[in-house]
Amino acid sequence: MTAPTQALADQETAALVQVEAEFARRSHGFKPWTIREYLDEIESVHVRFNRLRHFQQKAVAA
Repeated sequence: MTAPTQALADQETAALVQVEAEFARRSHGFKPWTIREYLDEIESVHVRFNRLRHFQQKAVAA
């Protein structure tokens, strides 16, 4: 049961790294993200993976 949770944690970390990379890339461009946009992206990653964890736990309980 810990393996799927660990895999989700790894995927979440990878998604956060992608957001960081995009933030860095856009910081040198024409329209960089605002801090609010950056935080919204981070929050959306956490929300997405929390939903996945919820459905995963639901599936295990069923």
